[in-house]
Amino acid sequence: MTRINAACLSAGLLTAIVLFALRDYPAMPLWAMFITWACFFHLGGDQNPSTSFRITLTHILVGVVSAWVSALILFASPWTDGLLSQLWAPLVIGLVIGLLVRLSAIGWLAVTPAIIYGYASVWAFLSTSGNFSLTALQSLSMQNVVIVLPLCVLMGVCMGYINVRMVRLIAPNA
Repeated sequence: MTRINAACLSAGLLTAIVLFALRDYPAMPLWAMFITWACFFHLGGDQNPSTSFRITLTHILVGVVSAWVSALILFASPWTDGLLSQLWAPLVIGLVIGLLVRLSAIGWLAVTPAIIYGYASVWAFLSTSGNFSLTALQSLSMQNVVIVLPLCVLMGVCMGYINVRMVRLIAPNA
């Protein structure tokens, strides 16, 4: 079997298994898992799975934690009305994004897009009904983005790793 056919088979099979297994867990945003899975391959997972696993996991989780902290800071706005209250969120988020880009100077955090994938995933999760509240952000529940997204990220990077292993097993000489 060709490598591309093995990749199609394993990705399709793994996707079906994951979707079936998690069908009863609507709190799990599966799109976050697939973003991570794709990021794993974008970072060379098919050539060096162990390195891509580490880089994907650390970078996306840095983005997730940064966005969670950003969200908490938004609730600490010293202004309740007027122009400053309207500028608070764009300024906080813009400052944090700038800091995240600056992290690229640190060698082990040099893949800024992967960090931003994690950061953006948090805001996608928070945009769903009921998740953007101080209560949710501080809860020990699946409504708290800093609990649920790391689980999805871990599942996504594991699925990427398994995907590579399956391809190598199905098409060892391709």
